[in-house]
Amino acid sequence: MAAGSQEELLLPLFPLPNLVFFPKTRLPLHIFEPRYLQMISDILSRDSRVGLVLLKSGWEQDYYGNPPIHSFGTIGQIEQAAKLEDGRFNLLVHGTTRYRILEVISEDPYRTARVSVEPERAVEPMEAYAQREWLAELSKRYIEFMPGRMEVPELETVGLDSLTNALIMSLDIDLEEKQRFLEVDSVVARAEGVGNELQRRIEDLQFLSKYRRGDPERN
Repeated sequence: MAAGSQEELLLPLFPLPNLVFFPKTRLPLHIFEPRYLQMISDILSRDSRVGLVLLKSGWEQDYYGNPPIHSFGTIGQIEQAAKLEDGRFNLLVHGTTRYRILEVISEDPYRTARVSVEPERAVEPMEAYAQREWLAELSKRYIEFMPGRMEVPELETVGLDSLTNALIMSLDIDLEEKQRFLEVDSVVARAEGVGNELQRRIEDLQFLSKYRRGDPERN
């Protein structure tokens, strides 16, 4: 590998039809298709790493083949794996870092690609702290408008990257927009984007709340 180039590796790919997976988050998975059962068995015998990636729109027409996928995804480290009596797996996967697909090497029995590891740009500690405080405060304000709202103590302790990425995954944002967030290589820029989205939602909810007061049907 040339000096200064990104780390490259071979990575088995697990496509996701309706979720964009981010670094510094965790995801439970239930694996049942034969090709992916084989993949998980192979992965667990090696380094327990898998590349999660979003399927492109229109995947329904060829799901059991190899429908098109996005070029950026997140490397997942399998933290827990429970094999069921019928051979299926329940997994807990931790997102470690982003990757970019350079070349698909094989597609049978599952896709394997040569990928480039794409870590995010370094952030100055004070900049990360200020951005985290702003985003945590917006999150608290947004939660106040949610029915059956509850305390989220993690808002006080998680870092900027974990908070930003978990928010993007949990909010009802268009999948393609979430994918664009993933492809941004600066967590500060990503936090700015999701923070602005939260701010817009809070302003809309504050406006609507004026018309809901005193209306028991709309509380």
